[in-house]
Amino acid sequence: MPVNQTIVAWITTRVGTQIGNGECWTMVETTLRESGARTSNSIMGASGVTANADYVWGTPTTLANLAPGDIIQMRNYRYSESDGAYQTRPHHSAIVEAVWADGVIDVFECNVNGSRRVQQNTLYFQSGDGISVSGRWWFYRPIPRT
Repeated sequence: MPVNQTIVAWITTRVGTQIGNGECWTMVETTLRESGARTSNSIMGASGVTANADYVWGTPTTLANLAPGDIIQMRNYRYSESDGAYQTRPHHSAIVEAVWADGVIDVFECNVNGSRRVQQNTLYFQSGDGISVSGRWWFYRPIPRT
């Protein structure tokens, strides 16, 4: 099974549970390790993985090429809806579950909405149709361990 499929299969069985300390980095790091992919520690080295680092999770990719099992790293992410609803992710990592049109992405994430458990949410990476998006984000394709 390709590594991205293994990642989605592994994390899907953990929805509703807490992985380790419930931090987003721990969820992604553990999922990649358990799925046979290189982790941020193996890519960046232990000295590069600090509490405030913009983690590298694999080979950079683009929104247009994003696929389930890819990883999103965010910094000061915010989306606002025209009705005033909004969500933020100041420093965050998530796993792609599904990719839809116009920059709409379903993700697995934790340490959001007051919960450290793995949950499924929808994030937006393009403004339009009453949605305004800001911040920085990076998309990564996991690399199988050799």
